[in-house]
Amino acid sequence: MNEIDVLMKKGLALPKPQYEQSVLPPDITDLSSEDLAVMFTTLTGWTDYFASQLVQAQLREREAQRALDLAENKLLITKMGAASKGSTVSLAKAQIATDPEILRLGDTYEERYAYRKILEMMVSNQERDITLVSREITRRTNESRMGRRDTFIT
Repeated sequence: MNEIDVLMKKGLALPKPQYEQSVLPPDITDLSSEDLAVMFTTLTGWTDYFASQLVQAQLREREAQRALDLAENKLLITKMGAASKGSTVSLAKAQIATDPEILRLGDTYEERYAYRKILEMMVSNQERDITLVSREITRRTNESRMGRRDTFIT
């Protein structure tokens, strides 16, 4: 059982939002106050979800790295134990690096690393979108306080 399974059994839910992802319009000042509030809620929900996915990806990546390291170390012991005099650690490492199991584990690790990096990018993008929407809400609130016409609901 991995870390994610343990958390899920303890009741920690990491649900996917039940609504579609939002895409910022080119000019968010064109959004009504209601649409801006929905945009903010949607972006926040998806950012929460992506952040939970990112943590899961990081945990799976670490698990893959540990499996790869363990397999490499086991093979190093095997190769060096059977090595004749004059064999070098470099030769053993080269033999290990070309072992099919090491290659398979390395591929798994690389896939998980790539997935994590993509999620990091998605979380970062969502956070920037939330910041933009938040600034627009603040701008509208400030304009409203200054007596300007505004459609923002406070």
